[in-house]
Amino acid sequence: MNFEDLKEEMDHAAQNEEGRLPEIDLSRGQNNPVQLIRSNMKKEIVVQLIAIVIFMTYPSINPLPEMAESAYYIFMFLISIMTLSYVIKLFFFLNKTSDLTRATKDTVRDFVYETRLTLEVYKSFVTAGSILLPIPVFALLSKFSMSGDQYVFEKWFLLDIPASYLVWTILAYLLTSILFYLITVLWTQSLYGKYLKSLDQIIKDLD
Repeated sequence: MNFEDLKEEMDHAAQNEEGRLPEIDLSRGQNNPVQLIRSNMKKEIVVQLIAIVIFMTYPSINPLPEMAESAYYIFMFLISIMTLSYVIKLFFFLNKTSDLTRATKDTVRDFVYETRLTLEVYKSFVTAGSILLPIPVFALLSKFSMSGDQYVFEKWFLLDIPASYLVWTILAYLLTSILFYLITVLWTQSLYGKYLKSLDQIIKDLD
């Protein structure tokens, strides 16, 4: 059954049962925005966990200089903790919305609200993570590159550089952080944005 048929079923119930909230089975139907959102979140949990494992084990496969490796692990550990916090929130959200076989308009509205709240939490984590992420990324990119008798990462991490370079470093750091954040916002919008709009329209139609 197509999700449009489910909406018509809900509309019909609303007309025939005055004083009672019409119900709809949001666990079925093709192109069901609720189940598509839940499916994307399940995939995101898996991707996030795999990414943590890959990034935390990468230096053991491709060694880095001592300082670069230490900085990499410290910052990636902080990012991983934030990521796991978001994954746990996703898990509880999915568990809370697991039974939608007898959903009402209010249920749909609550689902949209909880989804948006979860995504706002995600953006908060990304904002914090985007400030930390450029450092481990730079550690990976620079590796054993030398600047005179000192590793490039050590020289820049300790700010042992001219003042003019420092200004460019700060600007590059901020731009990189903003770029990470914007990419994440666009990514979440592409995964969830159109489905949330569909649910908003359903709520509007049923009001």
